[in-house]
Amino acid sequence: MKHIILLFVCFTTNIILAQDKAAYDNAVKTFQENFNAQNVDAIFDLYTTEMQENMTKEGVTRFVTGCYKQFGSLKSFEFIETTEGISSYTANFDKISLVMELLLSPDNKIATIQFQEP
Repeated sequence: MKHIILLFVCFTTNIILAQDKAAYDNAVKTFQENFNAQNVDAIFDLYTTEMQENMTKEGVTRFVTGCYKQFGSLKSFEFIETTEGISSYTANFDKISLVMELLLSPDNKIATIQFQEP
């Protein structure tokens, strides 16, 4: 009986982690497409209401256009790890590679996103 319960827990955990991975993969891909297209409205819509209030559309515009001018197109992402719910990726731009930290809300909106040097 213990083995059955353990197997069930492992199976359930794998399903949940796979769903999280799919949500994060989708968010990263959508962010990349909209960043490269310089579609600030679409990027702003990816954020939670709290992020939208804190950053404002003007702030997101400055962030996106400034990063694009400084770093170039966002070519690819490579998953690094997930720690305390925050997923880290290597974000490869035309001119530089940065670490991107991403946290999604329960409804798969961007709750936190930041780029920093490795």
